[in-house]
Order: sequence, then C-alpha cells, then structure tokens
Amino acid sequence: MKKIIMLFFVLSIVLNLLAQKNISLDTLNIQQLNIYLSKANNMSITGSVLAIAGGATSATTFTLLIYYALRHGFFEPDQTVPNTYAIINLCGDAALIAGIPLILIGNYRKGKAQIVLKKFDIKTDNSMAIGLGITLRF
Repeated sequence: MKKIIMLFFVLSIVLNLLAQKNISLDTLNIQQLNIYLSKANNMSITGSVLAIAGGATSATTFTLLIYYALRHGFFEPDQTVPNTYAIINLCGDAALIAGIPLILIGNYRKGKAQIVLKKFDIKTDNSMAIGLGITLRF
C-alpha cells in the first residue's frame, strides 16, 4: 500500500512539473497578455481569500481548543470535540500555507504582464509624456 501511495505521489509531482511551462511574454499579443494578466489577478485574489480564510479558521479553532481544554481539563484522545477542532485547525493551516505562495506568484506574474503591456501603449500624435502616467496634450 505504501508503494502505491508513493507511486501516486511521485506521479503527481512529475505531472505537475510537466504542466508548468514557462511562457515567454514577449511572444504574446495584447489579447493573450490581457488573459495572462487576468489569470494572474485571479490567482492573487484566490491566494488572498485562502490565506484570510485559513488564518481565521486556524485562529478560531485554536481559541476553541484552548477554551475547551481550560473548561473541561485535559482531554482524552478518544473525545470527539477536541479532535474535530484539531482537524479543522489543520485544514485552516493548510489553506493559509497554500494561500501565501498563490499571492506571491500571482503578484509576480501580474507585475511581469503589466511591464510587457507597457510596450503596447499607443501614444497620440500631439502628446508629451512627463514622468510616469502624466501626459500633456496640445
């Protein structure tokens, strides 16, 4: 059984690594870059939601565990309430841990896409750019 689980684990890691391909942003057009940017933004938002929900769940269940232990004394391993709190706490920790890399990767990809999209900015005929984002039109 352990060999089968290990085989599935290694297979999932290999398939995950094969699915991640490096995209050269210089070869994409504006529509593809906008799709890439929206996916990066969605990844960042998903990571934020996971991190906030996981942190809140983890903090709440940890508080409930402490409250239960103070109120009922030290609990036995066969009691269901503290075990349920501990399992929910572990799920919250997992969501928090999974959310942080999603935030970082999403923001990194968003920044790269925005930099490449700046190449496609079209200047009008009678404009002069001063600094970043300030345009004078005559």
